[in-house]
Amino acid sequence: MKPLRFRFNLKYVLLAAVAAVLLGNSGFRSLVKNYREYRRLGAEKARLEAQHRELRLQRTEVSAKPAIEQAARRELSMLRPGETEYRFPAPKESDR
Repeated sequence: MKPLRFRFNLKYVLLAAVAAVLLGNSGFRSLVKNYREYRRLGAEKARLEAQHRELRLQRTEVSAKPAIEQAARRELSMLRPGETEYRFPAPKESDR
């Protein structure tokens, strides 16, 4: 019975020694920290790519609908690059 108990305790001692070596090593902690950052950035990249695809689809839909463009031009005074907008005052009552 004693040799079995010695092996059982030896497993815990070896496990504790391995954990101490790994956790006490700043290189290993840095590796784990970098891996977690890599995973976080990968998830953020996937989220941003999905958002980019959605925005590209919305841009395609908006550019295909001339009524939306006209409303944006009229209500928001939006212009395309290179265009010039001319504004004239409304005629006065005396000019009519």
